[in-house]
Amino acid sequence: MCNVRIVVVVVVSSFLVFVDTGIRTGTDILKALALGAQGVFIGRPILYGLACGGHDGVRRVLEILKRELTYDMACCGITSIDQINKDILYKHG
Repeated sequence: MCNVRIVVVVVVSSFLVFVDTGIRTGTDILKALALGAQGVFIGRPILYGLACGGHDGVRRVLEILKRELTYDMACCGITSIDQINKDILYKHG
């Protein structure tokens, strides 16, 4: 279980939620969006890509995350980010 920190920013009496920590895969991105986040911050994977391959390494990390997210969305029958909601999540027990 990863330790996920949620950062809340207040803008004109409404809330924007971003997940900042623990995002390692496209599945993590899908779950964060399904739980209501408007976006996610991807830090460590980007730094790994930068350290291993420079600019091309960062590009490769983003391509992998995009491919994983697209695949996971397809598995859920979703074709658009706007269609992601909490109904796609499975709650054990």
